[in-house]
Amino acid sequence: MIDFTVRMGVFFLVFSVLLFWQWYWPRGALLQWRQRWCHNLFLLVIGAVSVRVFQPLLLSSVALFSPDFGLFWVLGLPFWAVFLLSVLLLDCLIYWQHRLFHRVPFLWCIHRVHHSDPELDVSSAMRFHPIEIVLSLCIKALAVWLLGIPVEAVLAFDILLNASAMFNHTNARLPVNIEAWVKKLVVTPDMHRIHHSRVSLEANSNYGFFLSIWDTFFKTKRNIALEGDEHLKIGLPDTVTYQPRSLKEVLVMPFTLFKKHR
Repeated sequence: MIDFTVRMGVFFLVFSVLLFWQWYWPRGALLQWRQRWCHNLFLLVIGAVSVRVFQPLLLSSVALFSPDFGLFWVLGLPFWAVFLLSVLLLDCLIYWQHRLFHRVPFLWCIHRVHHSDPELDVSSAMRFHPIEIVLSLCIKALAVWLLGIPVEAVLAFDILLNASAMFNHTNARLPVNIEAWVKKLVVTPDMHRIHHSRVSLEANSNYGFFLSIWDTFFKTKRNIALEGDEHLKIGLPDTVTYQPRSLKEVLVMPFTLFKKHR
């Protein structure tokens, strides 16, 4: 209960700050925000319920009740080292999970709900189908069990992941001189924006959510859009204008024929 309260408290604080940022210094006009926010906030509520139900059953319970199991326990590392390595390895796991959701057809059917957003702003960070949220929790729970990750690191990483996801989807941009330095370590809005391109080559790059070092190390980092940022079109890859028109269509997207909107 405490970890959920902390997560939600930090979430609303970060969300408010980033909303203020994109409201007063927007990157560009958002022309479809009413329908988009209706869909994204709806998915936020469903996602929060999913996390509230499954988080204690999966991540927290595994971390709490398996303190003497896993790689870190075998190595006998001090807590500070285990904590830092846990956050680092969990972020690497999310990078590869993200790549997997783009490459495996049935996983892409689920993940394309996120990419169907025709514009990007802080609300886009909540646009994940509940099935993807539960699958992600299962993958992280397995990693927590195998590595012996402590519950404190699980909580810290979840907070970092949520905050960074909201940050890099925000409809704002860092000053050019700051952007160049920040994106060497952290995924920025400019960097993640390319990942939401309708061009598959661009969408299959910049998979990181928190640290950008994984894209650099695994050679999937793209700093500049193919035709320049001013010509970058946001939306579902390899489509022209497709986007779900109703909440029902958002929820059934994973179950529709893959070839229809590929």
